[in-house]
Amino acid sequence: MAVTAALASVYCVDASPACAAKYKRSFRERFETSISSSTHDYTFEYPDDWGQDIVSLNDGKLYGVDERKKSESGNGQLAVHVLPFVGADSIKDVGSPEAALERFEELIGAYWEQNGFGQSGRAGSIQETAIKIIDGVVYYYYELVSPHNLISATVVDGQLYVMNASCASRSWKNSEATLRAIVDSFRVPK
Repeated sequence: MAVTAALASVYCVDASPACAAKYKRSFRERFETSISSSTHDYTFEYPDDWGQDIVSLNDGKLYGVDERKKSESGNGQLAVHVLPFVGADSIKDVGSPEAALERFEELIGAYWEQNGFGQSGRAGSIQETAIKIIDGVVYYYYELVSPHNLISATVVDGQLYVMNASCASRSWKNSEATLRAIVDSFRVPK
């Protein structure tokens, strides 16, 4: 992928050449697919060879899928889920990263199974978790295996936002850096 250093430094986390485009959710798009009109305009960066994947009304309403993209070369896919999350102002109110993962795996696990992200109710086994605070928003990060999934999750204004990037095991070695850059770029404004 040919990306100039200037373009990469503008759009990509840590000036990574893996990303060349920035996605920002617009009100019009959000209104058509989201469960809630209070969904914040989240952003993330992704490679220029990744294309839009159709979000069906069923995926949007049942599983909170708000956005999907996939690599045209078959080296990865991503989905952003936005769901109501009553009783939590921040993801840390849910509990540990492991407790939060259990809660949202129940909500979107069947979608993951149908779309190659994992088995129903399981997105994989936890290999690593991390907690980051960016611009006052707490994010839980997960690395899961069997299959490989990288996840960033947060709660803002009673909405759960989950970014999940994944690839087949045979693609992991070549796709890992790109998937990490995508997930690390996911932001939800407060």
